[in-house]
Amino acid sequence: MLKDARVVDDGDVVTAGAVTSGIDLALHLVRRELGADLAVRVENLVEYERRGTVWQR
Repeated sequence: MLKDARVVDDGDVVTAGAVTSGIDLALHLVRRELGADLAVRVENLVEYERRGTVWQR
């Protein structure tokens, strides 16, 4: 099933397309596994703001 999202998280499989989408994917995984506070700290550290949508099952 095709999803209109920058990052698609189907539980066991997480995908993204394009270079900066990979950064969004990494930040999503930090948020999912380690919490929102750490994800925001990483965003600030690398000077990058997550953008686009994340589709999650």
